[in-house]
This record gives sequence, structure tokens and C-alpha cells, in this order.
Amino acid sequence: MKIKESIVVEGRHDEARLKEIVDAHIVITSGENMSQQTLKQLKELNELHGIIIFSDPDNPGKRLRQKILNEIPNAKQAFLAQSVARHKRKVGIEHASKEAILEALQHVVEPNLDKSDITMNDLMEHQLIYHPDAAQKRQILAHKYHMSEGNAKQFLKQCHLFGIQKKDL
Repeated sequence: MKIKESIVVEGRHDEARLKEIVDAHIVITSGENMSQQTLKQLKELNELHGIIIFSDPDNPGKRLRQKILNEIPNAKQAFLAQSVARHKRKVGIEHASKEAILEALQHVVEPNLDKSDITMNDLMEHQLIYHPDAAQKRQILAHKYHMSEGNAKQFLKQCHLFGIQKKDL
């Protein structure tokens, strides 16, 4: 699979795993401690041909993703569920199967400027918060829309970022 955008990953193991599977330019950030020089490079690459943020589905990966999005809000994103990126106690792209990685890269999400009409009340109405099965239901929807798994506030933020509407719930 050839990808025209640069793929942004956390470390060299992620890079090595992706190089086994796809033909793409890959940028290593060295995790959350990404340098200003790397961030500048990402901005330039995004202007040239776009970037895809593909960080690990753990808290450091989410923080890195947010750090990049704060500077490059129109960056594309690819997500892996923790369940497909786990090896014993470790979670990361390098542990995911070829099929899981290809699936994530085939469903890259772009920020949508269409305003989402979803509110916290809608999440409550659809039992996505304050319900015993709320986390599981949010997880199912996150997989359906190729978003990151998370709490209700994170889920709502992603719905707004990607322009998901009430009718889509």
C-alpha cells in the first residue's frame, strides 16, 4: 500500500513495523518530548502533501496526538484500538497485525469543518454517559467512526472535530 502523506509515529519500532507493511515517508517524533525542529518539519510536510498522525493507543500517544493537533489542526489521523495493539502488558503500533494497521490506514480521518450538533445531553439520551454500558457503547461507536477510544468528554470532542451529527449516533 502506497501512502502519499507522511505518517507520524512515536518511535523507531513503530517505523520499522510500518515499513514492513506500507510504502510511505515516516517521521519519528520520539514521543511526547518531540523537538520544536520536528514540529516545524511536520508543519512543512503537512503543507507539502499532508501528514497522518498515527500514535500509539495509550495515554502518551494521545498526548502526542493532541500536541501535534494543537499546532496542526488540519492533520489527518489514523487510530488503532488498544485491543489490536496489545502484546502482553505493552500497547503500541509495533504490536498490531498487518491487517489492523492496513485497516487503520484505509480509514484515515480528516477534520470536518461541518459543525457537529451533538451535546452532552445527546450522549446521555443515547446512554453513552451515566449508564453501566456507556463505555462499551462509546467504544463501539469509536470503532465505527475510526476514532480514538476515550471518556465521554473526549468522545464528544472527537464528534465535534469530525463533524459527526446526532442522526449518526
